[in-house]
Amino acid sequence: MLKRSIKQPAGWWVILGVMLALPVWLCADEPVNEEALLLSQQREQFLHAELRIGSTNKAQAEQWLEQLADYPLQPYLEQRWLEGRLSASDAIERFLTRHQGSPMDWPLRKRWLLYLAQRRSAELFLANYRPTQDAELHCHALRFRLEKEAPAQIWPEVRELWTVGVSQPRACDPLFSRWRDAGQMTPEVIWQRVGKVADGGQANLLPYLRGLMPARDQYLVDLWIRARRNPAVVAQSNFFPRRDPREREVLAYGLRRLIWRNPDQALSTWQRFAEDPHFTEGQRQMVIRAFAVALASRGDERADAWMVQVPVEHMDDTLAHWRIAHVLKQQDWPRVQQLIESMPHELQQSAAWQYWLARALEQQGQQTQADVLWHELAQRRNYYGFMAASRLGLPPSLSHRPVPVTDGEVAELGGHPSVQRAQEWLALGRMTEARREWNHLQRTADEQTKLASARLAAQMQWYERSIFSLADVGFWDDIELRFPLAFKEEMAEFAGKAEVDPAWAMAITRRESSFMVDANSPVGARGLMQIMPDTANYIARQPVQLGQLYNPITNIDYGTNYLNYLMRRNDGNLLIATASYNAGYGRVRQWIPKDEAVPADIWIETIPFRETREYVKAVMAYYQIYNIRMDQPVDVFAPLLGMRIGQPQD
Repeated sequence: MLKRSIKQPAGWWVILGVMLALPVWLCADEPVNEEALLLSQQREQFLHAELRIGSTNKAQAEQWLEQLADYPLQPYLEQRWLEGRLSASDAIERFLTRHQGSPMDWPLRKRWLLYLAQRRSAELFLANYRPTQDAELHCHALRFRLEKEAPAQIWPEVRELWTVGVSQPRACDPLFSRWRDAGQMTPEVIWQRVGKVADGGQANLLPYLRGLMPARDQYLVDLWIRARRNPAVVAQSNFFPRRDPREREVLAYGLRRLIWRNPDQALSTWQRFAEDPHFTEGQRQMVIRAFAVALASRGDERADAWMVQVPVEHMDDTLAHWRIAHVLKQQDWPRVQQLIESMPHELQQSAAWQYWLARALEQQGQQTQADVLWHELAQRRNYYGFMAASRLGLPPSLSHRPVPVTDGEVAELGGHPSVQRAQEWLALGRMTEARREWNHLQRTADEQTKLASARLAAQMQWYERSIFSLADVGFWDDIELRFPLAFKEEMAEFAGKAEVDPAWAMAITRRESSFMVDANSPVGARGLMQIMPDTANYIARQPVQLGQLYNPITNIDYGTNYLNYLMRRNDGNLLIATASYNAGYGRVRQWIPKDEAVPADIWIETIPFRETREYVKAVMAYYQIYNIRMDQPVDVFAPLLGMRIGQPQD
């Protein structure tokens, strides 16, 4: 691979390291008029005042606020000024009343409430407190309520606050002390918290909780600590003294983890406890479910024996998937049909199981019945619908239906304060603040307004918000808004250079980021095509600054080049290359059958990682949609019908 040379085209501005395609109403080639000039001056004044208003005097602050009275972001200056004047209760109350629920509300309200709590201003605190997930403020509110209400009304809320898997703020300690002194911290309550902490919580709390337990029960916490460190300890014959039924909680936890690490050890351990009367039905079902899923995902022949133990009423999507996937690997078509037809009706009607029921019927020579199911599926705009249409030789159904909003509704929404503030934040390159305003609009708007907001966001070239706005109301049929031709020219240019299909690259980008130029994943992937820094360094053959990955042009260049690399590493197999983009080339190679090639649709359905499995299905569906949208009327699913994954094909 050659080192890439990135040429920055005109029209892209770098603001705070984030590359942003500015809306058309901000383009540099627009004629300059007095209104635009005034707006530019106001932005400069705002940025100047924003840095200083928190520490300036009242006269200067009032002057700035007056000068920017008609500027959309002026309330943010007032908020910043009030955050430095927390004793100004009347002014703060008026501000919070005007902007209640907006992005300006919570930062000021929290600071002010903490200020009031320090000064024991109970009446004012409770009058302005709103229910929140903030544990510190919740504890202050409960302490003040204890001064007015009967403790019996407060203790259940305190118990809920205390019995969590993480440490709570120090501000809660006085409240917890009163609750404990009132005899509410019973061994049963402590044990409840131990379970939450041990099973996925903050492990360093366990020694503290151990000290709260009665001396005779402290060994139970020791069991949890050891099982967390190494679940294999539950297999030791002398690990459980069998003095207390609560030991079974630790055993169930350990077995659910051990089955993924060492199935044989987990199964043999279960045999020793299978008839233990101290196992509750809930614990037993959790173990059975974990064993069934873990064994099926490994293709272990023992999975069937565990799947049949799960009651039908407890069957969910995950269990159903692995129950069918297990027999799909064996291509036991009569069994596939039998299992699907035994599912709860609602589950059975999903597109996935209707598709596989049709496949099972086809493989058993019942083509007419299979075609009936496929004709119904072919009307759906998803992976299974496109697969069904391809099997029937029918064109894929997009069923496009524009959002039912008028130009007038969109124009009217453009004057909404939240929209105007969001547009200004965008113009300043402050994406987080812009999204907060847009999300506030979504939370407070009715369905019709949300539909109009999707159209408006698309006009602003803010594609992610358009997509998310439609998802918020469950309007799935406007294909042009849900699958925009964002960065079409750039995609075509760089995909062409990389010799990959631009529609495929567009589908990958749509799935990866929904065209969010500053997307940043928990694992460190960045930008439109979610490029990992190491991948960028490899593609560029030199260290790449992280900020460059937020440049859409750079990101698309690296992303399409990486797609080319994956296609070459996978012998031109687009399906495996797609999976590799999500899960990594090395991991996907481990999923390729080594003994016998399997049909492509079976391979997709049996990918062990749910994230990658759903990713491949989504990208293939998006690929089909973008092929049509980009005037490439090719059935991308047709090659899958005869494709087999595994041994070299003839």
